[in-house]
Amino acid sequence: MAGFVRIFFIFISLIGGLAARSYSVDGLVLSVNPPSFAVAHRPIPGYMPAMTMEFRAAADKDLAPIRPGMRVRFDWRDNIARAIRVVPADEADMPAPAVVPRVGETAPNFRLTDHRGEDLALSDLRGKLVALNFIYTRCPMSEVCPRLAASFATVQRRFRSSLGRDLVLLSITIDPQWDTPQVLDAYAKLWRAYGEGWRFLTGPPETVEKTAASWGLVFWPEDGAIVHTSRTALIGRDGKLVAMVEGPSYRTDQLVELIRHHLQVTQ
Repeated sequence: MAGFVRIFFIFISLIGGLAARSYSVDGLVLSVNPPSFAVAHRPIPGYMPAMTMEFRAAADKDLAPIRPGMRVRFDWRDNIARAIRVVPADEADMPAPAVVPRVGETAPNFRLTDHRGEDLALSDLRGKLVALNFIYTRCPMSEVCPRLAASFATVQRRFRSSLGRDLVLLSITIDPQWDTPQVLDAYAKLWRAYGEGWRFLTGPPETVEKTAASWGLVFWPEDGAIVHTSRTALIGRDGKLVAMVEGPSYRTDQLVELIRHHLQVTQ
């Protein structure tokens, strides 16, 4: 009997130890509905692969600074997300933007010219979900513009049936003097951009500069290249900003899940 009791208490201790174990979670926030928030997280070592889950915070106030598109880390223990903190973009040495669009507000409008020579305003796309980023075709940094373009190329493959009808991708150049519609058309063909679904935009330098600044982008020419921050935005069907991803270091599968989530909740 004594042996059974000893084994029972060892078993209870093991279960208690497992229940109390804390896991470190790193992910991209898809939506926030205090006290819960949905996250497309990276693999959790020793526990689960990358996936999308809804987590519960210990208190509503813990989610006050959290917005869709932010990368966060937190400790997950007893099915509660604790010590939630924002992971800043790897742009600490870059100047802060004068203006940063806020999630929930009407997205800054613009009118530019696409790679086919057609004028397009963001407001023309009301009723559709819009993903927007900033690139330039001569970018020498493989982990920045080519990576951003490759992510959008994956998105267009994943959502091909929705592309153009429910979802539009916009890539705005920050090098308009080089990136004419003709240059962007060749770039679009390189990435196999489909019809109305993925449009590459340019315009007069002053218009591009004003557009980029209104979206919180900082850039300048340096040593034959353009140094710039990175912003990937998601604009809802109502024209309001629903997510802002800072920096290029997100995983493409996280961007896919962010778009999938907002396509589903607005259908």
